[in-house]
Amino acid sequence: MLTNLHDILFNISRNPDVDKGDLTASSRLLLSSIAQGLEIDRASVWLLSDDRMQMRCIYLLDCAEHHPEPNMALARADFPRYFAALDGERNIVASDAHQHPQTSEFSACYLTPLQICSMLDTPIHHHGAMVGIICLEHRQAKLWNNDEITFASFLADIYGRALSASERVRYQNELEQLNSGLEQIVSQRTQQLTQSLEQLQQTQHRLIEVEKMASLGRLVAGIAHEINTPLGIAVTANSHAEATLLELEQLFHANQLTRQRFAHNGNAIKNCIAMVNANLQRSVDLVNSFKQTAAASSEQKKAENLQLNRFIPDVLSSIESILKQHHVEVQIHIPERMQVQSFASPLALILTRLIENACVHAFNTEQKRQVIIRTSQNKHSWQLEVRDNGRGMDKHELARAFEPFFTTRRSAGAKGLGLTLVFNLVSHLLQGEISLHNADTGCVVTLNCPLQLTTNEP
Repeated sequence: MLTNLHDILFNISRNPDVDKGDLTASSRLLLSSIAQGLEIDRASVWLLSDDRMQMRCIYLLDCAEHHPEPNMALARADFPRYFAALDGERNIVASDAHQHPQTSEFSACYLTPLQICSMLDTPIHHHGAMVGIICLEHRQAKLWNNDEITFASFLADIYGRALSASERVRYQNELEQLNSGLEQIVSQRTQQLTQSLEQLQQTQHRLIEVEKMASLGRLVAGIAHEINTPLGIAVTANSHAEATLLELEQLFHANQLTRQRFAHNGNAIKNCIAMVNANLQRSVDLVNSFKQTAAASSEQKKAENLQLNRFIPDVLSSIESILKQHHVEVQIHIPERMQVQSFASPLALILTRLIENACVHAFNTEQKRQVIIRTSQNKHSWQLEVRDNGRGMDKHELARAFEPFFTTRRSAGAKGLGLTLVFNLVSHLLQGEISLHNADTGCVVTLNCPLQLTTNEP
């Protein structure tokens, strides 16, 4: 018999059904093996509740008939001595269950109706704690020997292994459900973020269009204002000249024209003509400035290699009179033989406008006026910095410095196109970036341009 029990244990321990996590299949396998090996009438699996106050049968084998989850339960309050014995977590071996002190409580309500005579209950352990029992029952008197008790204990331990497998499968299923839920949440959140991004892009596009229209409106208003002023003066002067000339003709035809009257009206007409010419010339200059600002970015010029320690001093010599007029000293810090690819005329215009802008706008006191020009380069780009030690700019001026027609000296004749022209030349023609910020004293304008320009030349 011992050899037979060993063979049964060996076969069960290798059976893959134990580790699949199916407690019903594991119970069927173990209880069938017990009934076969020990030749008993009944075998069942009971599990304790979490509070250990009740025990429920989850599988019953009775005379080869299998009953998964039979409606059977035991309460501690009804069988206190039996549950007290279970708390000791040891085998309950009752050859005569009716007389055994730990099982006699079952005699009238359980053993007698089912004609059970002998019982062997062995504890099931899981994670170091007793969680239930395997109950072996026989309808005739039976003396349980040590081999049978050991056999039942081994099977109870194998059932603990099946419980671990079931727990693992349950955790895997819960994890899969959680992952599925997370994937759904991530998918929903991604969809929401995509919709939000699309709405943000649409809003951004609308804001850009609104700003473009606002800028266009300011541009048109600025052009109208700048052109209307000199043209209005010219029209007024021309009308006055016509009226003065008509008065001379009338006096002449009436033989009432005196030398003094002729000289007075003649001077008035001369003044009107001079005023018309001056304001028409101002209008021409304004139109040329507008054309230069608009066309600077689209002009196709040939890039050339410029050696900055020679090029920049040549530019400064061309505006020496402006520097002397405003008493501005220029210092240059340029690495020897620093050479960049750029456009000579636009770069000279940029540098000239920046220095003129500093001369006209930066200084409002008689302190020592300085402009410092500094250049540098890295692996892919080169930088030009124009720094003054003037008054600086407030937040409003910094924010609008590159806007067309923005100027703080309109009363002095400034048109507000200098930095706009510089911005367009740097951004489009020189393919770089320009920034403006305050330093400890004065302002700093920084140009950052690529060492090699991208051209559309064949």
